[in-house]
Amino acid sequence: MKKLFCILLLATSLFINAQKRNIAIAINGGNIEGTFNQPEKSKKLVIIIAGSGPTDRNGNNPLGVKCNTYQLIADTLNKANIASIRYDKRGIAKSKLLVLDESKMTFEDFISDAVTIYNFAKDSLGYKKIYFAGHSEGSLIGMVAAQSVHAAGYISISGAAQSIDVIINEQVKTQPEKIREEVKTIMEQLHQKKLVDSVPKYLYSLFRPSVQPYMISWLQYNPSLEIKKLTIPVLIIQGTCDVQVKTEQATQLHEANAKSEIKLIDFMTHTLKSTTADCADKNRKTYTESSLPLNQDFAKSIVNFINKH
Repeated sequence: MKKLFCILLLATSLFINAQKRNIAIAINGGNIEGTFNQPEKSKKLVIIIAGSGPTDRNGNNPLGVKCNTYQLIADTLNKANIASIRYDKRGIAKSKLLVLDESKMTFEDFISDAVTIYNFAKDSLGYKKIYFAGHSEGSLIGMVAAQSVHAAGYISISGAAQSIDVIINEQVKTQPEKIREEVKTIMEQLHQKKLVDSVPKYLYSLFRPSVQPYMISWLQYNPSLEIKKLTIPVLIIQGTCDVQVKTEQATQLHEANAKSEIKLIDFMTHTLKSTTADCADKNRKTYTESSLPLNQDFAKSIVNFINKH
């Protein structure tokens, strides 16, 4: 009996491993590494695109965010018999490049990487119905990537409707006037594709010279204009307790693409987890406690959209 139990345990372990495996996809200058979740007999696949900063395939980053959000999305899709690929962005975690020069990176690189992963899912994995689901900054990346391939659908999760200069100027509204004016001046120069030589130390993390080429390329995209170009099914999801992206952003995206579906989820934070009615209690914890589950309304919405299309 003990031997039989061990055999059954081994068989179960092998089955679980067969559902989830690491993948490496060649790109110019290195590899994109990620995790492929493959439920048995799955016919649909979702490419999960991470948000800004050093965010990895699971939704965590070394700046203190440990929420496992993207892993939880993949697990939710897996239970619904929907495959997924979540990946470390170029230069992040295990997606190491042969030459990592921040000044050479552009927003188009991330769009190209998403398209490359789409082609991998189509040509190497054999999927015909592939969806992009982009979170935060990943919303715009997926939005543009979906325009150049035959995606089955697109999902914007906590995505902005305005270009990054408008977002940043809005975020510094509470700062002293001197800082607001400095940020505005720098953004205006970058918008004109001009590099800024002199950046104050207190703005260096945002506008350091090596990141300016990326900012210049990012500024060329307006989400409200890009989403208009999509003719595929579109779902826009936004939480009412998101302190980083307000519900007005989702509404603007929806108005820009009248055929899109929109889902505003009560008490959901930027990490797609739940807090309380005042949006304060547990909001910070949703960034740092990986054990907190996904908001169930969010989980149902994304699964229902994919099953419907």
